[in-house]
Amino acid sequence: MRLKKIMILAVIVLLLGTTGYANTEAVAAETSKQIVTVNIQDILLGSEAGQEVKKVLEEKVGEFQNKFQQEQEEINTLRAEIEKKGSVWSTEVREEKERDYQKRVREMQIKSEDAQFELQQLEKQVMSPVLNELQKVIEEVGEKNGYAMILDSRDGLLYVDKSLDISEMVKRELDARQKAEKESK
Repeated sequence: MRLKKIMILAVIVLLLGTTGYANTEAVAAETSKQIVTVNIQDILLGSEAGQEVKKVLEEKVGEFQNKFQQEQEEINTLRAEIEKKGSVWSTEVREEKERDYQKRVREMQIKSEDAQFELQQLEKQVMSPVLNELQKVIEEVGEKNGYAMILDSRDGLLYVDKSLDISEMVKRELDARQKAEKESK
């Protein structure tokens, strides 16, 4: 009876071992898929959609620069006036001019911070659809080509063979999709 239990146990262990071996082969076959990289930043900067986003943001920056240029010149003129004439002014006049200068500088800083916030919001607004589409393209390219993994080459990878970089393929696919989407509108 004891021998029979040992034999059953041995058969079970043998079966589990064989199953484990089969599973190991399946896992090995799965992991033999290629791991490739993309450079998200290069794709965004080089794609048509990325160029459009860049153009929108640059236009907004230009607007802000034009808007703030005159105010900055006025502040600089006031600073120069204080430095030149400050020694001949009475203490009260000099202090009043200094307060005015400090007030204008603070106002300019607040406006600048508001402009930066507005630019960040605009960037999120115009980049979000592009990034969503890029994510879909990367997933589909990965599935279509049977890749095991696609990594962003700018995310902490110290070395990647350039033959593993599929950024150009992804950029072409993204551009094609964006063009097709525009034509369908």
